Amino acid sequence: MDMEVDDKVYGQTKIEEPVLIELINSSPVQRLKGICQGGPSKYANNRTVTRYDHSVGVMILLKRLNTTIEEQIAGLLHDIPHTAFSHVIDFVFKNDSHEFHEKFHEKMIMNSEIPSILDRHGIDIDFILNDHNFPLLENAIPDICADRIDYTLRDMIDCFGFYDKVLEYRDGFIVVDNEIIIKNGIVAKRFAEDYMFVDENLWASHFEVALFQILANAIKIALNKGIISEEDMFKDDDYVYNKLKQSGDSEILNKLNMLKHDLKIKNDPSDYDFFTKTKLRYIDPKFINENGSVSRVSDVDKTFKQRLEAHKELIKKGSFIKIIS
Repeated sequence: MDMEVDDKVYGQTKIEEPVLIELINSSPVQRLKGICQGGPSKYANNRTVTRYDHSVGVMILLKRLNTTIEEQIAGLLHDIPHTAFSHVIDFVFKNDSHEFHEKFHEKMIMNSEIPSILDRHGIDIDFILNDHNFPLLENAIPDICADRIDYTLRDMIDCFGFYDKVLEYRDGFIVVDNEIIIKNGIVAKRFAEDYMFVDENLWASHFEVALFQILANAIKIALNKGIISEEDMFKDDDYVYNKLKQSGDSEILNKLNMLKHDLKIKNDPSDYDFFTKTKLRYIDPKFINENGSVSRVSDVDKTFKQRLEAHKELIKKGSFIKIIS
């Protein structure tokens, strides 16, 4: 039986491949419904995008780009190892690459029903587990890839209401020489600028980073006191949050009570409660020129190049967070 997916980015999509349907219904993928992409923003700002939404979205995007079934499977499974609250774990263990979860990818897949599903459908699990086989799924900055594209489009809608822009962007991606690029320079520049906007106003904003660090501090206290275990972090957001809340620990409860939309903070290097920073995110996408050649946005637009360098410096400075109220 086919599966119909009504996705806020890509619209109505029919999934016909039995292996994809079985994998979507597997427990590791279903667990991702309980993990918010925005970590503590679920509690402070009611952000609703889940790792499940994103994982299915990446798979759909790869399908739209006519990739192999193996790459679609890898896209669907790429976020399996994410812990509760997504990248909050990187603030707990100070993982500057923000890829703490990646080292658990193979273990979590192999200890699930996923290998038997793949085996039944003649898919080589070792091939799926090798990231180097899927350059359209993952690629280093400043290039774009299915993962980077999907979470950007999803947050543009969820947090900023950029639905019309998203419709333009989602149909502007093509595959050339085994990489995703954009059909023309105008759309490429707009997408790169909007990516910067979302980073500065959401992912790397002082408020968002403060929320991540506050929750990370609560988790560190709970781990040190044995209130939760590292194993608990591989369940879902509400499971861990409820354990924290039910602990009765005043330090932990004080931090949880800060996770609200009306939390008042300021960024002040001369007077701050804690310093923290998030990963550097930016794109400088390739696009097709009118003559058929390929360029990056920064190759043809000096203003964008200067803006991009300023953005990098801004994010590298980090956040000196002072809690006001």
